[in-house]
Amino acid sequence: MFFSRKSRGRAHRNTPNRASEGTVQVLEDRRMLAGNALVSKDSSGNLTISGDALANAVEVTVLDGNVIVRGLQTTTINGGTANFTVATGTTNISGNVSIDLQNGNDTVLFSRNVLIRGFTTVSVGQGNDNVGTTRAQFQGGASIDTGTGADRVSLKSLDAAGDVTVSTGTGDDVVNLEDATFGGSLYVHTGAGADAISATRVTTAEDTTTTLFTGRDNDDVSIRNSTFEGVLKIWTKRGSDVVMLDDNTFGSTVGVNLGRDSDTLLARATNTFNGAFRVLAGHGSGDNVEVDPANVFNGERRVRKNEGNTANTNTISTRVDNATTGVIAKGTAAGNFFTGLLSITPRTLTIDNTGNTTTSSVGNVLITRNSNFIVAGTTTPLAVVTLDTDGDGSFDDGTVTADTNGNFSTNITLTRRDLDTTDTSNNDQRNGLNVIAVRSTDEANAVQNTTINVDLVLNTVVRFASNLGTYEVELFDTVTPRTVANFMSYFSDYTNSIIHRSATITPSGSTTPVPFVIQGGGFTLQNGVINDVVSKGNIQNEFSNTTSNVRGTLAMAQGNDINSGNSQWFVNLRDNAQLDNVPHTVFGRVIGNGMTVVDAIAALSEFNLVSATGVSALNEVPLRNTFTPLGKPLTGTVSTTNGSRTVTGVGTRFTTELTSSLGNPGGSRSRISINGQRFEVESIASDTQLTVVAAPTTNNSAVTARTDAITDADFVRFTSITEILDQV
Repeated sequence: MFFSRKSRGRAHRNTPNRASEGTVQVLEDRRMLAGNALVSKDSSGNLTISGDALANAVEVTVLDGNVIVRGLQTTTINGGTANFTVATGTTNISGNVSIDLQNGNDTVLFSRNVLIRGFTTVSVGQGNDNVGTTRAQFQGGASIDTGTGADRVSLKSLDAAGDVTVSTGTGDDVVNLEDATFGGSLYVHTGAGADAISATRVTTAEDTTTTLFTGRDNDDVSIRNSTFEGVLKIWTKRGSDVVMLDDNTFGSTVGVNLGRDSDTLLARATNTFNGAFRVLAGHGSGDNVEVDPANVFNGERRVRKNEGNTANTNTISTRVDNATTGVIAKGTAAGNFFTGLLSITPRTLTIDNTGNTTTSSVGNVLITRNSNFIVAGTTTPLAVVTLDTDGDGSFDDGTVTADTNGNFSTNITLTRRDLDTTDTSNNDQRNGLNVIAVRSTDEANAVQNTTINVDLVLNTVVRFASNLGTYEVELFDTVTPRTVANFMSYFSDYTNSIIHRSATITPSGSTTPVPFVIQGGGFTLQNGVINDVVSKGNIQNEFSNTTSNVRGTLAMAQGNDINSGNSQWFVNLRDNAQLDNVPHTVFGRVIGNGMTVVDAIAALSEFNLVSATGVSALNEVPLRNTFTPLGKPLTGTVSTTNGSRTVTGVGTRFTTELTSSLGNPGGSRSRISINGQRFEVESIASDTQLTVVAAPTTNNSAVTARTDAITDADFVRFTSITEILDQV
């Protein structure tokens, strides 16, 4: 820092204008177009800005590594829209800065860490004027004079090495000092009018003097969370004035003169006074000085001429703490006015993941094998982008500033976390889902948020593509190698396979059933015909106590023998620790947001299709549409003879509309209803002749028969279950 030099001179009300010493070339007076500022720089590096008699708004700032002057709010620079370049390849102005914007509602802003080595003079004439900083450095000191009108001066995020003088004329003025450091003396003088001076997180150096001087009318002064190592003087002069000190440290003398009329001073807890604390309540009547007992006094404490020692609560509530009319709120609003000018071109926060090797999963989740992940995108130029990667709600896990085009990029390391959180003693690190919250805060304090969901996988990834949605599963190759190999050997057999079971369970102590598992891998469905997935033999159980049947895991279905698993699998819809006791081998986890698809399957209505299909395992089948037993009329008409198992048809299509038990020994068969009697189809000879298992007991001629509608689209049916990411 260059602020080691301390000014020992006292700040005076009429600090001389350093720019008048002949170091700045002043443009000749001439009539200028409305809303135009003339900017020039001489050979010594001195910058001069002049404005016309109407509204002018200019910013001295740093963009693309260069110091520039740009027009704000439609103000033109030297008759055009282009910025004026003051210095290239630096953030410094080597000489003095002189700004004179004459009358009109003018605005001057110093921003983005611009550093002025010389003396800065700002003069704006009559009108409601605004002069402010948001990250600026006045190395040579400054003089700011706003003239008459309701003016705002906000010295926010300012480092000032030299003396700084702020003078406002008549009018209701606001002076905001916020997150500012003063290495020289500070003098603030507000003229007639109801003025507000708010100082928050201000630091002054030793051997300096800060003077806050208000004029006539009812003025308010607030000093909070600040450290004044030098002398502090407050003089409020005439009017019913309020001074509030809150949570400050004073290293030297604090002197307060409340002037005339009924005034109030409140020293809230906890201020620490290491020097003398002297208060002259004033020459009026009804002056109140309230000092909280928690304040710490390490030097002289003297209060004179106060009539009371309790501040009026209504006065403090209205003039200090009120969210609109209070002095603190006025100071905050003044600072926000200038930050609101900073945004160059607001731009929507977008993420660009092309720099990463990923594939997309359900719910906008990315899948990757690379733990080094690039968070990149575009946002408002110069916005600060912060990250929350650990889910604690604090955006403190990474930060980067967007460039002047709004581009940003930073790297993070993806992590694996505990999948089985029910086991507090072991972190299995099998959950690779990373939720990256990205926040963009532009210079105008506008905040945008977005989220990147990316799942870091280390093993084989399988995609389950169904007519109700697609989800992915990471297999546990190392923990359960035989089970994984067995599962993958069925990939071609799983084409057109169905979820044949969606089961619920009633927890102990409850009467309400909850989702339990969905199960598949046992049956295929093609053109209404259900067939078994042919077993390739049973495999040895590979259950590991490092995995558990928790929600979202993929496990092997089995019979009473724990080594009876073959093609069938299930997904746990809840934590099913009881299945660990049998045990059922857990060999994968649903990744990303895939459980949204699994839960959607489980939410379907279940139907018992045992009678309709003859398959005993189909008693809890989830269907996408309501199943109506024997609700489908057969084409044509049929006839039967009492005692004969032969059914004949006219215009019928038995071979395409029905399935026989003899014709499909490994799967389902059809049933038909003729005049209220139900029959199972044993064999089909042709489109017009079939045989039923039991003979009809009546004669029927040319009647309509009905069967069950086993429609492919009504089932949850997988077009494929196959490995992905082998190329990543």
